[in-house]
Amino acid sequence: MSQDWSRVVNTTISNYIKGEEVNILRNRKLTAMLKSRGRITMNWSGNDMNWKVRYRRAPMTGYADTDTLTFQRRDRWKTAQLGWRGYSATDAMTKGERLKNRGVQAIINVYSQIAQSLMEDMEESFSDEFYIDGNATGNSKRMHGIESFMAGTQQAGNYVATPNDSFANLNTNLASYGGNWNGTWPTGTGDASYDFWSPLLVDYTNTAWTAATKTWPNTCVEALRFAIIKSLKNKTLKGKLDVFFLNDELYRQFLSLLDSKQRILIQSNESNSTLIRLGFTDVQNFDGVDITYEYGTPANVGYGINVDQMEVRSMQPQLFVPDGPDYDIASKSWRFSIDFFGNCVWNPRYQVKLNAYS
Repeated sequence: MSQDWSRVVNTTISNYIKGEEVNILRNRKLTAMLKSRGRITMNWSGNDMNWKVRYRRAPMTGYADTDTLTFQRRDRWKTAQLGWRGYSATDAMTKGERLKNRGVQAIINVYSQIAQSLMEDMEESFSDEFYIDGNATGNSKRMHGIESFMAGTQQAGNYVATPNDSFANLNTNLASYGGNWNGTWPTGTGDASYDFWSPLLVDYTNTAWTAATKTWPNTCVEALRFAIIKSLKNKTLKGKLDVFFLNDELYRQFLSLLDSKQRILIQSNESNSTLIRLGFTDVQNFDGVDITYEYGTPANVGYGINVDQMEVRSMQPQLFVPDGPDYDIASKSWRFSIDFFGNCVWNPRYQVKLNAYS
């Protein structure tokens, strides 16, 4: 009888979690955008992830009739490498609890509570992991969030901090893999190899801004506009930022500044906002980019994200996979588990951080 009961509940909990997973992805803004763009992929395998990153282009030169062409092999690629990470959430029901709830309806209630509680726990925590540093001490089991490559060094009198980090075994430092730049980066032009793995770290308290007092309420409009323009490192729309996720206080101050200036805003609508199309309404459109906030964003920080330049990879057929219930004779209990095995892949070059570096 216990095996029959376990089989029924196992099937039911699997179906429940598969359906509830969709709701979780829709409820949080970043995961909803990732799902809508097809940036959540399944059934990955291997000891780790290896992928090629193009960091150099062949130079184009002028040609006149009868010129002699020079041919040489081009080293265009670097290999990025990232390991897998995993999460789990568990619950249990003792034999005594089951005996107290032997009626058909009661069994369904107990199951529903376990499945629902596990998925609510996953929903509460998983989306926050997109903002953590997977390389930091103590985070060796956690996913590689956006902070995994956002370390930088302050520059006095410049709008940006200098990238100084590594991600997927590649350095984010400028010119770490060669190349030249004309001007003060990111203003100017240069070789693709100069900054092919470098995020844009905008220092909104730097002395370079025109505002008299260098605080977010005074510099946010200028800093956001700078970030939007300087982050466009590709000649196609694939290089364009999709959204800024601000800390809730930064978002509140941004809205207050717009109100105080009595600035006429073109409100977001389904034609110019991915998030509005997905059902979110707490969004403003600024220079063609969604500005919003999401729980889990660190204090005093905002992130500009290009969704096409990141991907959540799962090693399983779905994002969250249930195991059990398995009966443990030692504790006389049925054990339930939900897990995730995978990681998040980013291209740092197309991501932005807004921070008070100065």
